[in-house]
Amino acid sequence: MAMTVRSLPEDKPKILFYAAMMWVQNFGFFMMYFLLYQSIPELRDMGKGGECDTLRFWVGFFALDCFVESFCCIWMAMGGYTDSVCLFPVMWIVHLLVALPYCISTVTIPMAIYSDDGKVCRESAGPNLYSLVPVYWTHCGLFLVYVWMMLSITYFSFLKPTFVAKSS
Repeated sequence: MAMTVRSLPEDKPKILFYAAMMWVQNFGFFMMYFLLYQSIPELRDMGKGGECDTLRFWVGFFALDCFVESFCCIWMAMGGYTDSVCLFPVMWIVHLLVALPYCISTVTIPMAIYSDDGKVCRESAGPNLYSLVPVYWTHCGLFLVYVWMMLSITYFSFLKPTFVAKSS
């Protein structure tokens, strides 16, 4: 059976809406984490015991990953919306590959936040990093929402027309 990427006309607005929500979530987290990244101090120069290198790395890494993911989710959805048998599967895989660091960062960021060095780092930064913990827990809470949106685009672009939709 050949791969079918032929979204139904009534599903195209859903694909666009899910893509827009995914873009907003990714770009929003890019902005939040990038701003926090810029607020992480360099403690070695301040004579303090803890270091911020691990926290800085994971916050910066996640910010960059979210920026790239902002494009990948739109490209994937565009493939489903335009019924592209090439663009949709290629960008689905690229989106998945870019999402793997997203998954890893969802585990490593709290490890860095709550480590001894992370606690010293957050205390040293003062109010600049007060929002890091709620931003992380928002990111963590919306993780499954994002997965739902990706699976919905996959359903409306590929699974439904291939396995569910009845041919006339």
